Amino acid sequence: MVAVARAARAAGAPLLAIPVNYYDDLDARLTPPPELLAAPREHGVLYNRDADGAFLPFYTAVLGSRVFFEVVQRIDGYNGYGESNAPVRMAAHRRQRMSRTAGGPGAPARE
Repeated sequence: MVAVARAARAAGAPLLAIPVNYYDDLDARLTPPPELLAAPREHGVLYNRDADGAFLPFYTAVLGSRVFFEVVQRIDGYNGYGESNAPVRMAAHRRQRMSRTAGGPGAPARE
C-alpha cells in the first residue's frame, strides 16, 4: 500500500495529510513494529487490524467540492472498514476544506 501511495503522490495525486499524532496514537494502541509506522507516516497511509488481519487505506484530498478517493488493502481475513480511522479521515478532510476557504493551499482564486 505504501508503494501505491508513493506512486500516486509522485504522479501528482493530492494525498490527504494525516496528523502526526495519529501515528503516535496508533503506536500506543496497536504497538506495530516500528518499520510498519515509518513509511505509512510519510505517505499518509492509515492502519487498522483485528484478530483476522489488517486494513491499510489512504485517501486523496477532496477534489472539487465533494469527491475524494480511498485506496485500500486488506491483508489476510480483515473484513471491516477501518471504522476507528473514520474520525481521523473526517477531521483531516475538514482541515483541508477550512484551509481552502481561508485562503490556504488549494483555496479558490479570489477576484
